Amino acid sequence: MSPTQLSLTSGPQISVRTLLQNPLMIPARILELLDGQFIDDILLRFEGNASVVAFEEGAPVFLDGEVADLVEFEEIPVLGTGFGLPRLAVATKKGAGVRVSEDMKRENNIGAINKQIIALTNSMIRARFIAMRQLLLNPAIPSFPAAAAWDTVNGKPRRDIALAQEMVGAAGTGQDDTFGYEADTIVFPGSITPVLLDNSDFLKVYGGNLASENIAYTGKLPQDVMDMAALKARFWPADRVLVTQRKTLGFYTDPRPLEVTPMYPEGGGPNGGPTESHRTDATMKRTVGIDQPKAAVWITGVKTP
Repeated sequence: MSPTQLSLTSGPQISVRTLLQNPLMIPARILELLDGQFIDDILLRFEGNASVVAFEEGAPVFLDGEVADLVEFEEIPVLGTGFGLPRLAVATKKGAGVRVSEDMKRENNIGAINKQIIALTNSMIRARFIAMRQLLLNPAIPSFPAAAAWDTVNGKPRRDIALAQEMVGAAGTGQDDTFGYEADTIVFPGSITPVLLDNSDFLKVYGGNLASENIAYTGKLPQDVMDMAALKARFWPADRVLVTQRKTLGFYTDPRPLEVTPMYPEGGGPNGGPTESHRTDATMKRTVGIDQPKAAVWITGVKTP
């Protein structure tokens, strides 16, 4: 999830005139750059196309009784389920467009098109990250402070992460009644790499056969941290880390999935109409909700202010 980069001039040279003659080229490139970049696609499960979703927050995930041992001809009991807090999620529509002017075409200003595409894709990614970040700051999601900031000599990230995994796994109504969650994903802020590079507690396991995965050697986070998929996210709170079970924490619906229109003239007449421009528009409409908040835990204070 690094900043988007692109060059329409890499490989065989493409002219602005060619792009306008092929109105699907720019939209296809935008969709390509956005593919796999949205964190809500990774953390949440798909639940259909509704624009308004009524759901229960924290509803029990088990029946309100035990599965019975039955003898022959004994009636099978029907068990119920408990209820969570009623909640309502409403879809929000987001969109933005970019232009190609007649002057850009005549001057073959491919750089201006590259700049707009980069800005559009980065803005669309940021919009979804910010929406997801606000959703995850739901106070129903448990949190605890790191024993010490990870950028200090006393920071113990592995101990803090292990405690978060334990809290996710132990979430429930009693000592012997858990929800059966299992933390499988950890989301770090984008600025975490230099913090962990200087943390001996985090680096100490990368010896022997694991030396090639040492962050001090590779300069980047490993794909897995303590048996969890590790994600490094832009536009993430710099002082906290999320440990969760993805696809269990919450849901999304797509009443209007991400789409990008073909290039089209902005007005009637030659050369793109009175503004002498063609444009393409990117739009998306999504509903998101957190219905199992205890399937996640925030570790706060991982970085000094």
